[in-house]
Amino acid sequence: MVTRSALLLVAPTRLGRVERGAARWWCAGLLLGLIAAVGLSEASARPAAELLHDSIVAAMRHGGRYYETFRDLARTAPDGEEARALPPTLAAVSAAVPSWAMLLLVGAALAGLVAVGVQRLTALFAGAAGQVLAALLLVAGTVAVALLWEQAPHAGWAALLAAYAVLLRRAERWGTAAALGCAAAVIDPAALLVPALMAAFALFDGGAREALGWLVALAVGGAVLACHLWAVAAAVPLPAEVPPLLVAPPDALARLLGAALPGVAPGIAAALMLLALLGWAALPRALGPRVVALVLAGLAADDRIAGLHSATLAAALVAPGLALVPDAVADLLRGAPGRRRITVTRVTR
Repeated sequence: MVTRSALLLVAPTRLGRVERGAARWWCAGLLLGLIAAVGLSEASARPAAELLHDSIVAAMRHGGRYYETFRDLARTAPDGEEARALPPTLAAVSAAVPSWAMLLLVGAALAGLVAVGVQRLTALFAGAAGQVLAALLLVAGTVAVALLWEQAPHAGWAALLAAYAVLLRRAERWGTAAALGCAAAVIDPAALLVPALMAAFALFDGGAREALGWLVALAVGGAVLACHLWAVAAAVPLPAEVPPLLVAPPDALARLLGAALPGVAPGIAAALMLLALLGWAALPRALGPRVVALVLAGLAADDRIAGLHSATLAAALVAPGLALVPDAVADLLRGAPGRRRITVTRVTR
């Protein structure tokens, strides 16, 4: 097998090691996927505004208690049912600090994500061109999370902390990442998906201690959710009829596209997301499969975890994956030539 040189990355991608037949299948699948994505007619969906959260925070700043305020406002709020499963963690913090302090906290967290992401991603690239491209796309993903937080604070914090956890996680340093994943789950139970996925990957890699740490984070987030659901059920009883769950939430993809690539036409956004997934999947590091799993599992589990939306968990990580696409596509095209090369050796007797 021929070892191919990398284009922007420091090493060839996983796709540089596939055989010719498999490379052709990959190329065909990518082409069909891009054609289907460009023809996507479903409009991107922005997350619904968390009006009840803002009202509860305002009431708590004037001495109100969370569950009493929730009981009084949930019946008339348009997002009352969606907010049932959101614990009071973020509301308590937001009510305890001034608005300007919360803005400073969010700004510092976003700047920290850029710093951590640049340090992690630029190490994957050999030259300045790839490093600058990765940094710019990471900034674009961070801006997308900032817009998501402005519209839906719980989903924004969950996406921000999930990106922190995935980017900070290393085989020898996973404690901080697990703590951030736990914080994301405590704020938004949809982020319980993060420690669950990371624990599964750790078990697959043989890291029993790391898996235990992620499972502890999962248990803490699950316990907070259970206590909250018990308290909120006492304040506002559940409706008698529970709507049936669909096999696949119809607007999960639109929600992810609207959060990760705001302002981009849905067909182009779907094509870019497909390319970003290809780039992450081709990355020959442990980071790539974890990002792909978070995107796909977030789409599949959307509206499944206590009725919350998990599709936007990977909103910050879609755009940076586009920096990995040139090497992935180049390796595919190199591995799928039109004709087999035949070497003729002439022997003279």
